[in-house]
Amino acid sequence: MFSSKSASASAPAPAAPPAGRALHLLSYDDAAKKFTLGEDALACLRGVRGPVGVLAVCGRARQGKSFILNQLASVARGRDGFAVGPTVRPCTKGLWIWSEPVPCVTAEGERYSLVLLDTEGVDAYDQTGQYSTQIFSLAVLLSSLFCYNQMGGIDEAALDRLSLVTEMTDHIRVRAAMEGGEKSGPGARRSAADASDLARFSPSFVWLLRDFYLDLADGTAADYLESALRHVPGDGPGVAAKNAIRDSIRGLFPERECFPLVRPVNDEAQLRDLSSVPRADLRPEFRRGLDDLVSLLFSRCRPKTVGRDVLNGPALAGMAKQYVDAINDGAVPAIATAWQSVAEAECRAAAE
Repeated sequence: MFSSKSASASAPAPAAPPAGRALHLLSYDDAAKKFTLGEDALACLRGVRGPVGVLAVCGRARQGKSFILNQLASVARGRDGFAVGPTVRPCTKGLWIWSEPVPCVTAEGERYSLVLLDTEGVDAYDQTGQYSTQIFSLAVLLSSLFCYNQMGGIDEAALDRLSLVTEMTDHIRVRAAMEGGEKSGPGARRSAADASDLARFSPSFVWLLRDFYLDLADGTAADYLESALRHVPGDGPGVAAKNAIRDSIRGLFPERECFPLVRPVNDEAQLRDLSSVPRADLRPEFRRGLDDLVSLLFSRCRPKTVGRDVLNGPALAGMAKQYVDAINDGAVPAIATAWQSVAEAECRAAAE
């Protein structure tokens, strides 16, 4: 776990990103019942030759994920960015990336390119549970920083919605099962060793609480998060299920942070179309919080790694293809196995 107190000093501020556009990275073909990767988005990733990081924002539909990403991309008011809309109909379908990666520098002085990843809202009315888990899992697999966006505080209902983390551990492996051995599909039982290995490949985690109004008293947001993740006392299947969710979040995201953000405006009409509201009309507390959030997210980002290997753009594109192919084949994405295939392909390409 990390604290946000030194966030602004932990890494240099990123350079202002150039203008760009949203590219569809992942979509679902209803006719073929398969996921497909967008060629324009893959070409964008392959064009990043140096180290690459991925900042993903995920959460429920219609709760402002794309608005946050547009702030990170520094999209000017009135220009196209990640789709934001005022209705209950979800705007983002599948996974999208911003076409111009943000130039960043780590606290150690390492330069890298940061890709912004927008995700379809989980548990939307037109989704199945399996589809939500697959979208959530792919966002976690591809990201080096995973921001979970939600409205309000962390209560039992909020934790229950993050049961996707528990389900996700049945949809990701570190290594593929041996042929003829352990079952490898989404319903397969995982070994304890494999589950604990998964945390080594997990992104940093920021739980963003929107329209937050609770008084944290003398505690910090980090204290609030850790308190919410403590075990619920008692026995029985209900208590066990609640604690399983808490264990999954703590286990999968050992580096975690919580950030509260107040309501941006009081006018309901403005809330429905927040992207069109001039910055000067936003509440001062929200503007300050938004600036702090952007600084925190950029400072927490780092290049995407698999073990000790730092990924570049072509490798990230290759990993995305490996993961999607596995899901389409009814298998479980295996991180180390996918990386081995990508690394071998990169070596062959370099030798040609």
